[in-house]
Amino acid sequence: MTSRTAQRTFTHRRVLRLTAHAYEQAVNLLAREVTNRIGPIEAIIGIANGGVPLSHSLAARLDARVLRVDAQHNPTDTIYTQATGHVTLDLRPLTTVLRDTRLLGNVLLVDDICGTGATIDALYPRLIPYLWAGSVVHTAVLCRNTGADYNPHLWIWDTDDWVHFPWEAPLPIATPVEDLAVPDTAQHH
Repeated sequence: MTSRTAQRTFTHRRVLRLTAHAYEQAVNLLAREVTNRIGPIEAIIGIANGGVPLSHSLAARLDARVLRVDAQHNPTDTIYTQATGHVTLDLRPLTTVLRDTRLLGNVLLVDDICGTGATIDALYPRLIPYLWAGSVVHTAVLCRNTGADYNPHLWIWDTDDWVHFPWEAPLPIATPVEDLAVPDTAQHH
């Protein structure tokens, strides 16, 4: 378990909605940026739950192996729930598949959003025993909350409010929403 003090920014004006169409465009953009900036990817590790759909979508475009780790940061999925700063990790989905092998080359660690950076910070050092010397872990997310004090290697949107993703339960009907528009380029660190 890891603790972190950064707090996500929520303006409480509207929920930022990622439509299925914008998601597909964003995945294409991330895949292009990964290819141009990083090169071939050996494996993509999706952080469950939100990073799993992204890992599969990117793997289909980058011809990479998909792996998974489980992480829990939010106490609930209720809109505007502030992160606790405590991250619990379960690497068994990864270690069960890898057994006694290690990953070689470029590894992409993905999640739907970097709210504070706590999940990636907690997970990153725990992956080192599963890498060969010289392997590099890169990070990519769809959204980076403006309250985060961590910058992934690649991301599409800086967000200042709650984000709703296509794989989540529908929002209540009266919820004010703003659809995210896909930019021409990904942001990078």
